[in-house]
Amino acid sequence: MKKLLIGIILVIFIGGGVLAYNFTKKPAPKYTTAEVVKGEILQTVSATGTVEAETKLDLRFMNSGKIKEINVQVGDSVQKNEVLSKLDTAQLESQLNKAKAGLSAAQANLNKLLEGATAEDIRVSETAVANARIALDNAKQSLADTQASAAKDIANAEASVNSARISLNNANQSLANTQILNENNLNQDYDDAWDTLNSSLLTASNSLDTNDTVLNNEDAQDTLSVLNIQYLNNSFQSKATAANSYNNVKNYIDSIKPDPSDENIDKALIQLKSALEDIRAALSDTSDVLGATITSSKLSQAELDVLKSNISTARANTNTAISNLTAAEQSISTQKVTNQTNLDNAQAAVNSAESTLNSSQESLAATRALANSKINTAKNAVKSAEGALKQAQDQLALKTAKPSYSEISLYEAQVREAQANVDLIESQISDSVLVAPQSGVITEINGEVGETITSAVDFISMIASENFKIKANISEVDIAKVKVGDKVEITFDAFGPDKKFAGSVAEIDPAQTEISGVIYYKTTTIFAGNSEVIKPGMTANLDIITAQKDNVTVIPFQALKEKDKQKYVQVLENGILRDVFVEVGLKGDVNVEVLSGLTGGERVVTFVEE
Repeated sequence: MKKLLIGIILVIFIGGGVLAYNFTKKPAPKYTTAEVVKGEILQTVSATGTVEAETKLDLRFMNSGKIKEINVQVGDSVQKNEVLSKLDTAQLESQLNKAKAGLSAAQANLNKLLEGATAEDIRVSETAVANARIALDNAKQSLADTQASAAKDIANAEASVNSARISLNNANQSLANTQILNENNLNQDYDDAWDTLNSSLLTASNSLDTNDTVLNNEDAQDTLSVLNIQYLNNSFQSKATAANSYNNVKNYIDSIKPDPSDENIDKALIQLKSALEDIRAALSDTSDVLGATITSSKLSQAELDVLKSNISTARANTNTAISNLTAAEQSISTQKVTNQTNLDNAQAAVNSAESTLNSSQESLAATRALANSKINTAKNAVKSAEGALKQAQDQLALKTAKPSYSEISLYEAQVREAQANVDLIESQISDSVLVAPQSGVITEINGEVGETITSAVDFISMIASENFKIKANISEVDIAKVKVGDKVEITFDAFGPDKKFAGSVAEIDPAQTEISGVIYYKTTTIFAGNSEVIKPGMTANLDIITAQKDNVTVIPFQALKEKDKQKYVQVLENGILRDVFVEVGLKGDVNVEVLSGLTGGERVVTFVEE
């Protein structure tokens, strides 16, 4: 009895645990999927308009161009879709031929990539690898032989140099004395140059002050450079440049006063001379300004002559300062040449004592240079052989490897881009043909063969046989999708949604219309069939077919997702989800075209129920 009671308790405990687990466990998500199929994709723009009575249609080309032919005359009766006129498309046709050639080349490159290398190409690459290995082994052996021979030659040359060095010491002392004298003479020239620098800097300052005083003369402001205002603009610009150059060199000279070394003085001479050149240019521009200045009630001829004289004096002083700086530079240069001459004479005395040493040193240097050259040549040969082997191995690997997904995608994208270019030019050629949107009579032709006409001009006017049109407003968001000639499916509130009429877009007004702060463009739709039951004032519902493709890979909009700016879908296979990145094309009303990533037959997730 006790065992039975224990068994019943265990059964109850286990059963309760199972029930608790079933109630608390999280159910698996449920996926709603759709099959990737080939089908039609349709893009439409919907609008509501009103029927109006119509007796006249104004037709214009979609493109601008030269009129090539006019096939009708005023008074002619025409049928719907009859060609009325054409533009000259010779240039477009040439572009089309070039675009088609580009498409063929892109397709050929893709085919070549997919086919891969031939067996003969691979054998040639394998032979190249084997030959490159042999060449590398030979280059390494040649390097080892060259290094051994160079070491022996250098040791013999160094022994000759050591035996010739002792006889040079006495002659070197005389050379040292000459160098001391040279230094003293050059120091005196640099001292003189330092004085010239300071006097020339003062001249630069005075010239700048004169230039500023002339340009800022109050009596001359009304007529300053009145005959040529560009002179004044040039003067202000060169004035600013000169002032900047002066400030830079003054700051530099002030900074080197604690240490006016030869190098610092050389730099200061160059900078101050350049600054004076800028000042001279500024004074020249100011002289042009005064030449373009006329007298006035405030500025007499005498005052103007004084201003010109001041500028002329400043220019002369500036030229003198430049000449003084040039002379200082020349004096230093001359002293350096003299020093070098004295040094050469002293060196000549040394040369007789060191002739043997020089000979042995030159021999050693030549031996080392020749050895290094031979070694470097041998090393370069090794590196070249290594590079050739690596290149041959890479070429072999490239030929034996299959093309990557990214390479195939790149070449496929180039094909699609070339095809899109062909389609665009063909569309432009098609838009160069003007056809009758419906039957009627030609009433006006505004142009002749050979004339150039724009898309903004009404070219041909006609009276339509069917005397009703529909005016509708299309928002700026959708207007770019709509073009003249687009087919239109029409329903009327008066007849219900089941009775449909056909039509086409006949005109798009280029001028905008603002309604409640929103931009719209007025479009005109004409009927393509019997319109006897249509009355003016009726409300019409328009579905304009702006794009359509057949037999393309399509998926529902709900399946398309985006991650890191890339489009992807989730494919369900055997209960497992995987992300597949896709490239999309035309976006329809309910579905979207897939250009790559999916081939058809996959199940893509459109909704997940947790």
